[in-house]
Amino acid sequence: PLMQTTHPATKAFISISNIYGQDLTTPVQLLIMAPSQKAMASREWSLATCHMLQDLATKVTDRMHEEGHDYTMTTADFNGLMIFRGGCLADGLKFGVIDVMPAVHMYGMYDMVADLLSNRNQTATQVYVHCQVDLFSEVGEAWMRAVRASLPRPEVIRQPLGGHQDADSANYVPYGRWDDVEIGALHLYGMPLEQMDGAQYTLRRMPYVGLAIAAIVCIILGGSFGTALIPVRAVICIAWMLVVTFGASVMVYQLGYLEGLGIQALSPSSGQALFWISPSVAVAVLVGLGLDYDIFLMDSVMEHWQSGKDGKSAVVTSLDQAGTIISAAGVIMFLAFGALLASTTPVLNQIGFMLCVGVLLDCFVTTKVTIPTLMALVPDNANFWPLEQKTSMRERAFGGQTVFVQRPPPSFRRSLSWSH
Repeated sequence: PLMQTTHPATKAFISISNIYGQDLTTPVQLLIMAPSQKAMASREWSLATCHMLQDLATKVTDRMHEEGHDYTMTTADFNGLMIFRGGCLADGLKFGVIDVMPAVHMYGMYDMVADLLSNRNQTATQVYVHCQVDLFSEVGEAWMRAVRASLPRPEVIRQPLGGHQDADSANYVPYGRWDDVEIGALHLYGMPLEQMDGAQYTLRRMPYVGLAIAAIVCIILGGSFGTALIPVRAVICIAWMLVVTFGASVMVYQLGYLEGLGIQALSPSSGQALFWISPSVAVAVLVGLGLDYDIFLMDSVMEHWQSGKDGKSAVVTSLDQAGTIISAAGVIMFLAFGALLASTTPVLNQIGFMLCVGVLLDCFVTTKVTIPTLMALVPDNANFWPLEQKTSMRERAFGGQTVFVQRPPPSFRRSLSWSH
């Protein structure tokens, strides 16, 4: 989603992935950190590690079946210094009845591969883990979670800096042991895992972000307008706008409702899913714009209500005065965000679509229909509580004469129009 669909580099990346598979472009690897250089060089360590990986394939298969996925992981999906094509290299590398492992050692081919897969101190090595489906699909993500969850989970493991760590702790590091042989710490890594973890970490905290936004909106609007219901109504309207916007995005970029139009910017990208960054970026912009348009309207409503009009009349008058300005501002923002739909980068298309839909909803539905309807359903004394509709007068001297000047309500215009 972050690559331009028409760029030569993207086409080359897709071609390489189609020819050589995702193991070359987006590999998943298992880093094994042996207890020592001597242990890693031993035949016992190689056999124990191979047997652990063979058992891991069985556990991943069982977990995938438990989750309802028809996926079978084989021992041939692991390739490293200790395992190749499902067999343990410590027992030899046989093609038919011929063991070619002695020749591999004789001609230095094993040492050459060891230099590529191991660190300089020969205390850690990496194993390539093959996935039979697209890693960015639903089944692919389930497979990555299954592999990670199936790694050895001893009750207590020893840490390099001393002390112990529970297997259920947030910083838990899997540690392998097989047949009383210490295998070492295990780390599953790769770009697909980074994307999955980033998405889960961000989306898992979105409810807290939403609560923080709601609290900030209530504090700012409540303190500015001096009412209790206006901030609550603003939060409800913004939440409604976000729900509709993200729902429309799912319909377009996951379900492909507009794919028949033949417009690339309105068609699902590879993976048939929204990129997790898109709603994370759009939500902040949409909340800010939604508050702007809400404040424009409600500031005028408060002013007319304090001047003596009832709530319905104040809303109608405010729409007559500020409605055109809000609509014009919305059209300008729609055109600005619409430029993102002309991009060939899927993630920019998704963000642009969300912003365009959100702006149109906020300018032409929320401020014109939703807010007036909600205010009409609630009595004035509740809409503007705890304020009371009264005209407060104060004296001001002009050229030796005393005149009475009407005091305005608490609003965003007060600091610009009145002096204290």
